[in-house]
Amino acid sequence: KRTWNAITNKSQSGSYPLNTHDTQTFKPFNSFWNWLTGKHTLKAYIDAYGRNPFVSMIINDIAFTTASIKRIAVDKNDEEIKNSVILELLGNPNPNQSQIEFLEIMGKYYEATGNTFVRHIQGIGGIGNELQVLEADRVIINCNKINEVVSYAYTTPLGRIITIPAEEIEHIHEANIVNTEGEEAKYGLSKLCAAMIVVQSSDEKFVADASMAKNKGIAGIVTTDSDTPMLPDEQKAMQEEYDKDSAGAGNFGRIRVSTTKLKYLQMGMSPSDLKILEGMVSSLRILCSSYGLSSILFNDTESSTFNNMSEATISAYTKVYIPTANKFDDKLSRFLSRRLKVE
Repeated sequence: KRTWNAITNKSQSGSYPLNTHDTQTFKPFNSFWNWLTGKHTLKAYIDAYGRNPFVSMIINDIAFTTASIKRIAVDKNDEEIKNSVILELLGNPNPNQSQIEFLEIMGKYYEATGNTFVRHIQGIGGIGNELQVLEADRVIINCNKINEVVSYAYTTPLGRIITIPAEEIEHIHEANIVNTEGEEAKYGLSKLCAAMIVVQSSDEKFVADASMAKNKGIAGIVTTDSDTPMLPDEQKAMQEEYDKDSAGAGNFGRIRVSTTKLKYLQMGMSPSDLKILEGMVSSLRILCSSYGLSSILFNDTESSTFNNMSEATISAYTKVYIPTANKFDDKLSRFLSRRLKVE
């Protein structure tokens, strides 16, 4: 049964260590092979970005802030280069993206999957050079017998598989100390790998929260504070009077005074419901820590002060945004220097 579920691409439980890629052509076989080896696709991490608000907002914050940092080109003596060929290409990487958009999508794939693949398409006579970010979950790394990268197989959005020479691709990735054998060692390790159990837990909490909101019902009950029940006509008249005087945004927080002896029974959330909401904050904190950020930056105001917010912002720049930008810039500079034959 498990074998059949794998062949037919039904979901398997377990962790998400890495990153074997499924093409449209070999999807049934790859699903079966992934089940045997305990591996999953990079798409699992991308799916987490698409459905989980915590994952999405953390990755968006890092990717956009990193992409927005101003770049300058310097020579070996740290003197600024005014007319940099690399910066010129980076400023207009392709017809569809600006520099910030290009760097942002690089950051999103990097932070979600631990891998980003940048392809340089050589122009004719130095004219028409382009940079493209490949969809990470559509890339397979091909190695020779001694495990050197020789090419990349990329499945286009239309389902066509193309082979790209290794020299055209710059693969920027996280360090991988989990899968260290064969071609799997060439893929970066996503920060979500160890945190996937927290992602799954927060997924369930969001579903539970939405269910509570959908099925919350009435907020409370107004009843007589005596042993004599109200007649149906009296109840109907009082309901209409209450709705007329109390409903609407203008009455938010208002207390209505009655001439009748009544009492109010509040229909609040149960302690277990409140625990679910408290657990969501805990999930946010763990996910933020996985990315080296403080949850204060994402509206966790329980222990937040002005000083804490300032310190969290400074820490984010020094430990996350700037180091990530430096890594991208160093890798791209070396890659494009070789491709464009510039110093």
